[in-house]
Parts: sequence; C-alpha cells; structure tokens
Amino acid sequence: YWSIATTVRTDNASLSAVKDSLGLGSSAVDTAYNGLNSVLSDLQNMRAKLQTALQPGVDRAKVQTEIKAIQDKMRSTADSSTSSGQNWLSVDSSATNTAYQATQNVVAGFSRATSGTVSFSMIGVDVNAIKLYDVNAATITTPATSGQVFGSTSLTGTTAFTGGTANFSGTNEVSFTLSLADGSTADILINKTTMASAAADLTKVTTQDFLDAINNQIAADTAATPLAGKVSASLDTAGRLTFKTTATGAATNAQVTIQNLAASGSNVLVDVGFGTGTAATDARTGKGSAAGTAAGKGILDTVDGGTTFSIATVNISNLVGTAGDTALSAIITQVEKAIAKVTDAGTKLGANKTQIDGQKTFVDTLMKANDRTIGILVDADIEEESTKLKALQTQQQLAVQALSIANSSSQNVLSLFR
Repeated sequence: YWSIATTVRTDNASLSAVKDSLGLGSSAVDTAYNGLNSVLSDLQNMRAKLQTALQPGVDRAKVQTEIKAIQDKMRSTADSSTSSGQNWLSVDSSATNTAYQATQNVVAGFSRATSGTVSFSMIGVDVNAIKLYDVNAATITTPATSGQVFGSTSLTGTTAFTGGTANFSGTNEVSFTLSLADGSTADILINKTTMASAAADLTKVTTQDFLDAINNQIAADTAATPLAGKVSASLDTAGRLTFKTTATGAATNAQVTIQNLAASGSNVLVDVGFGTGTAATDARTGKGSAAGTAAGKGILDTVDGGTTFSIATVNISNLVGTAGDTALSAIITQVEKAIAKVTDAGTKLGANKTQIDGQKTFVDTLMKANDRTIGILVDADIEEESTKLKALQTQQQLAVQALSIANSSSQNVLSLFR
C-alpha cells in the first residue's frame, strides 16, 4: 500500500506540472484570441471606411489616412500579442528560423501504463491557420474559392426585419432570380404562402426561418437545370444575406448572379439587402477564384490572387474613375475574405480554449481523486483514531477514580482501629 501510494504521489506531482502547462497554454490561447477579436473589429471598421469611399465625392486620400491608422493598429496588435515569449499572430516561418513551429503543442494529460511507461497527451494549436503576419515570403498554393454574393446590409438592419423579425402575414414579399453561369436558375418567392412551411409565426419570421424558406425552394427547384446542391443561402459574419456556391474555382459554375423580379399581384416587395428595383438595376454577381500561388504570408499580409496588394498594404488614395471604383470593389471583397478567415481562426482558437479549460478541470478533479486514494491507503482514519483516543482517556479517568475510591476506603478502615 505504501508503494502504491508513493507512485500515486509521484503521478500527482506530474499532474501538477501538466496543470501548470495547461495554464500557460490557456494564457497563450487567450492572448491570441483577444488579438484576433481586436483585429476582427478593425477589419470591420476598415470595410466600413472602404464602403464610404465608394460614394461619389468622397476624398479617398483622407479615407486612406484613416485606413492607414487601422493598418498600423492591426500590426501593433499582432506584434504585441505575446504570452510567455510566444507570439502566434505575428511570426517568422522562414527556414532560417529553426525555433518556429507550425503547430504549437500544449501538454494536456499524463498517464502511466501498467508496464510503467509514461505518456503525455497534447492539444495542438495550428499556428499556420491563425497567423496574421509572417516574415516568410516562400510561395505556397492558395485554395480555390466559392462564388459569393453579399447583401448590402445586415438582414436585421433591413426594413423588412426591423426589430429582428419580419412580418410575412400580409402583403410583404421577397422575389428574385438566383442563377449560375452554367444555366442553373431558380425563381425564389417568399411571401405568406411560401413562408408558411418554414415559420411557425408569420408575424414574427426569424432570420433562420427566412434562410430555411430560401434553401427549401432551392432544394425543391424543378427547372430544366436546377440549382439544388449547387448554391445555398446563409448569413455572413456581418449578418448579411449571402449566397455561396458549393463548387469552387474560376469556372462558370462557381459564379452567382442575383436579380430582383416584380412583385406578384398586390404584394409589396421588401428589401433584404438586394434592393427592390428591376433586374437591370439590382443584378449582382460574385465569382469564385481558381487555385493559385501566393507568398507564404499571414492572413493580413498575403497578396490575394489576381491583385498586387494585401490588407496590410491597401492604398486607395490614387483610385479614381471607373477603374478606381472597380479596384475599390476588389479591395472590399478582399477585406471580406480576410474577415471570414480571421473569424475562422477565432473559431479554431475558441475550440482550443474550450478543450484546454475542460482538460484543466479534469486534471484538477483527477488530482483530488488521487489525494483521496493516498489517504485511504496510508493515512490514518481520523474519526476512528479520535474515537480510540477518547476511549483510552475515559479508561484512564476511570482508573484514577477507582484508585481514589480505594484510597478513601482504606483511610476509613484504619480509623476504626484507633
């Protein structure tokens, strides 16, 4: 028992070190997570500035001054997101930097096999997937992207969804044509009739109800060349209605076009981020990109395929005319992609944080269980020993009282002989 207890004490010491490691890992993850959250807010602010610059008459040189300040702030945030000497947002992955690890492992558990072999479990943090800046300029392959079309504003910010829900119990209607360049097409009609199967309360249609109704119509499309399985509706990180193709690449089947139709009967068209005008005025297109190569940089300093700039080097001060508007639209698209990537990186870190926190709780519980095991094996039972001590003290008191009685009686007997 003493030998087993000694081994358990040794294991507890190792678990204590694991707990410390988890604490350091949790601190590093929290630091990177907070940095990503700050950068995400900055990117959303940059997107707003760029959208403002699209308006006629706006001095883009002045807007660039604000964008430059945002770029500097994001760089400063990434560079200062350091914990215990580790920075996962601003890295140097070049071959000359032998200290760089693409995956940072956090010791998460300790176990001892019956043979005595000790092993450790790890929680891996993929630094390559979350880095924002990287000194390395080696060429890497970039994946193909889907075709996407974004609404102009968040769905809950539209007139139809004032207060967070929409009313489709009356004459409100959403009507548009969704198509791909390969000829696949579907007419989407959302009104009180078509919404009935997706929403329990037509007076309070949620954004999820709305998305379900659109996706149901896409799935049930019976056109000669249906869209089923080729495109889906969702909300982007800004809450805007978004249509995204399943296919990726620059091929024609990775392109989405949306345009509005006229209202049916006496119904009234409501805007959900794509306008309510004619097909000519509200047609929008978003095309995917083919796989290519780019510098092995981070999310913010990677030069996007087909462009000559990165988020870190965007400069709109000299963009003028129609060509300038086109270039500015491309920049906004690139910022959208960066927002999606940073959001994805935050999701990955959030999962790592949840895993680390859960493991910390488990290790703490395991150490307490080991302490109880040690106590059962070699420590005295305090209640039992206390009871024994009390009984011994009582016996001693009774013996003293008996001797006192005996001594008193002998004195009485002696007094009779006087």
